[in-house]
Amino acid sequence: MAEAAAGMAWPLPAALCPVANFCFYSSMYLSSLTLAALSVQRYLGVAFPLRLQGRRRPGRVLALTAVIWLLACGHCSVVFVAEFTRTGSYGQGGNGSGAAGGVGEPTVSGG
Repeated sequence: MAEAAAGMAWPLPAALCPVANFCFYSSMYLSSLTLAALSVQRYLGVAFPLRLQGRRRPGRVLALTAVIWLLACGHCSVVFVAEFTRTGSYGQGGNGSGAAGGVGEPTVSGG
């Protein structure tokens, strides 16, 4: 909200940018994966009611939830890797993609 209020310019410290992106995208992944797991559980409960009746255990639910959290947070941790790689290469005169002279950045001509 702070970015939108500031005319789409990031007014907060630079370290909070990847944290905000991580929270935004991980919440989307977590909700989607949790709904998918719930849908699979409901389907199996309807398709195989007698076979799955005695297999409901809280430990399995907690394990699946932990796997979903690790999967979503691990996938979204790419935001941090990309941010720190980009920041590290800016200090060397690059634009994060390995090429010199990014947008708004002067190219260095040397000889």
